[in-house]
Amino acid sequence: MPETRSAAGGGWRSIGRPDVLLAAALTIVLLPSSLLALVQGERPAGTPLVLTLTLLFAVLHALSFVAVRLPLAAFAVASGVMVALAVLPGADGVPAAMYPSSAAYLLCLAQVVIQRSRLLGLGALAVGVLGAVIITVRAMAGFEPQVVWGMLVGLIALVCVAWVIGMLQLLRRQHADDRDRARVQQAIAEERMRINRDLHDVVAHSMTVMIAQAEVGRAYVRDDPEASARAMSVVVDTGRDALRGMRGIVGVEADAPREPVPEIDVISADVEGVRSIETAAAFVEEGKRGELDAAARIALRHAVREALTNAIRHTAAPRRIEVRMQWSPEHVETTVIDDGGAGAGDESPGAGIGLIGMAERVRSVGGTTTALPAEPAGWIVRIELPRIHADTRMDGTT
Repeated sequence: MPETRSAAGGGWRSIGRPDVLLAAALTIVLLPSSLLALVQGERPAGTPLVLTLTLLFAVLHALSFVAVRLPLAAFAVASGVMVALAVLPGADGVPAAMYPSSAAYLLCLAQVVIQRSRLLGLGALAVGVLGAVIITVRAMAGFEPQVVWGMLVGLIALVCVAWVIGMLQLLRRQHADDRDRARVQQAIAEERMRINRDLHDVVAHSMTVMIAQAEVGRAYVRDDPEASARAMSVVVDTGRDALRGMRGIVGVEADAPREPVPEIDVISADVEGVRSIETAAAFVEEGKRGELDAAARIALRHAVREALTNAIRHTAAPRRIEVRMQWSPEHVETTVIDDGGAGAGDESPGAGIGLIGMAERVRSVGGTTTALPAEPAGWIVRIELPRIHADTRMDGTT
């Protein structure tokens, strides 16, 4: 628990308005009541005393406003005013500290509890209790013992109520601050997860394709120079695309290109990009092509790229991968199937971040993702996304 709280907890803008309204209401109601009590009764106060007490009451109410911004200073001065009021008599010999305007002192005490440390809040409580004892002792001469004890208990109860109200308000604000901090932390964590997921999508897929094509280029540089050149061209193009994607994610440059919303045909291009002598890849589209919204198209492309990346990374060549996209009136189902290749690849199984990011992306746009082992080998990844009910003409199948 910090020893002091910043102006965010005690400034005029954040907590002042309700407290100022309360202080204003007490001033409007209690100050006239106190002045009327001074001039009424069997033995009203004299004019000099009335003027003095009016000034003290006004100062006390003014301090209840000041306490919103400067609680400790206002409470210290208000305590001095209350001592003066305890000494000065009012009408009929009643201590001036017993008049209605003295309730403004409780507002000053509550502000110390709300805006300062618990230790200072307990100190303010002790000062308030001591003040109740002083007022009671001052009034002993004019009242019966039973009345004096009742007065003492009542005054201490009022001080304690003000302290408890301050503590409740403090706890409420602390809970609100905790909720705000939790929301900020959650937003930061989500943003970090998004960046990690996007970097994984860009880097993992691109590096996997580049490594696979580079291995093809190295293996066939002498036997099939044309195939080797094609493979190295894919490496260069994929590397440039990955660099642009990374700049777009981390915002290295203000004018860094951002990833455009992909069209459906981009998926067939991704399949074509992984095709090589070691990887046979096919793309099949069935049914009448419909429309997906932008978020669904982005999620679908990343999911297919992740499935292609895993199929290449975790299997040994030669391997076969098929991407099948099937349209229905309500949704599109995309299935990525690999045959397991010649066995497990050299890559470690990984931490599953890619699959988690894939599933989260698809889920966020109303879709579902399943990943199951295929028979007799390989994996089947199925992505189902809702389509927009505004069909477009399908250009054809690949």
